[in-house]
Amino acid sequence: MDLDALMHRFRGPLVGLIASWGNGPRDAIELAQDTFAEAYLSRERFRGNWERDGDVGPWLVGIASNLNHAQRRRRQGPAKLTRLESLDALPPESLSVTSLGERDDLHALRDAMASLRGPWHAVLTMRYVDGASLADIGALLGLGTRAVEGRLRRARQELQRLLEQRGVGPRLPAKEPRS
Repeated sequence: MDLDALMHRFRGPLVGLIASWGNGPRDAIELAQDTFAEAYLSRERFRGNWERDGDVGPWLVGIASNLNHAQRRRRQGPAKLTRLESLDALPPESLSVTSLGERDDLHALRDAMASLRGPWHAVLTMRYVDGASLADIGALLGLGTRAVEGRLRRARQELQRLLEQRGVGPRLPAKEPRS
């Protein structure tokens, strides 16, 4: 087991997946680090092939899920899931928003993302927030790249539908870009 290679390959997508479970960015990073530490300590129990992402990815997700559940149980009271941090808590200057309408659009996006089904929220977060490749997402979720592409397509379609319900339509450029 090459821990450095494992961390290099899976860190970004794993942080994105953990964040999609309702953890803040710092908590997601910390939980991913704990996952790699636990994976290293329990490497003798791994029953797959270290060279196959399809074996390693789901194993890491299982460890992260167990650690996430244990962390939630330790907290007082039931955990409150928040899929995206509240924009209300952020100062306006920290957002690159130039108009009140754009800020409303950000609220609509936050609400739409929060209402997406878990798997769709997870792949969108992993791909567009953390910049994970299709192969990395697939390895963590136990899917092929074509399945990830399909899930991303359906997630984007559902997000678009939810945004349209909230009155946020697609933004078309004023002029068609020159080729």
